[in-house]
Amino acid sequence: MKRAAQTLPLALLLGLFPLSSHADVGSLGGLAVAAFEIATVFWLCLTIVVFLLLRKRLSLLKLISAALLFLISPLLMLAWALFKEYMFDDYSSEATETAAKPVLAAGATFPAGSVAHYEVKGSRISGHRQRTLLDVRSNQPVQLGKLRINAIKLDEYSTELQISLSGDQILDGWPCAGGEYTIVDPTSTGFQLRSCWLSSPREWQGQTVAAGTYVARNGESNEWLFDAMPKPSDAPSDSP
Repeated sequence: MKRAAQTLPLALLLGLFPLSSHADVGSLGGLAVAAFEIATVFWLCLTIVVFLLLRKRLSLLKLISAALLFLISPLLMLAWALFKEYMFDDYSSEATETAAKPVLAAGATFPAGSVAHYEVKGSRISGHRQRTLLDVRSNQPVQLGKLRINAIKLDEYSTELQISLSGDQILDGWPCAGGEYTIVDPTSTGFQLRSCWLSSPREWQGQTVAAGTYVARNGESNEWLFDAMPKPSDAPSDSP
């Protein structure tokens, strides 16, 4: 037993040396491996020191157990840190579900059966969850003020709403095309158009703004910016 206690530190140290011969220091991966191996050798040396300091105070079985526990203690601390982060820290995820009851979004009521997309935040240890509606869509048109829409997307950093118009509609005098990518801003009297693609031409300050043009309000003024870029849903695909 005494002979085994004397030879065990040397066996542990020699067992690690073959690892250091495989590091390719000419690459970032090789440097990382080399750093890991150096740290491992250092920790193994500390384990051997602990082993030697305790060998006269403990029996061989307790000595080996104490040395192994010290050797794997970094892994135990890492496992605890990961477990603590997983269980105690707040998490965030997203969930999409078919609504079992009507969903209220920015003043529009979407019927049961609509598809709602939520951000879910909570804690696993307490079981508390908070859901924030991100967007909701329905096959049936719903009323948003005087507008008919099929979908609405909320922005937590802005009051602006991205809506999907149910067919072509007039907003602030502009003939906006039905479908996605119309943006409005709630006001005390309804909804103010921020941007959309035109479904038909419109005369504006002596010029004809063609159908398909992207129009956007310039700040809070009644000035408008025009761009002939295609609507994302109508843009050609990059794939052949």
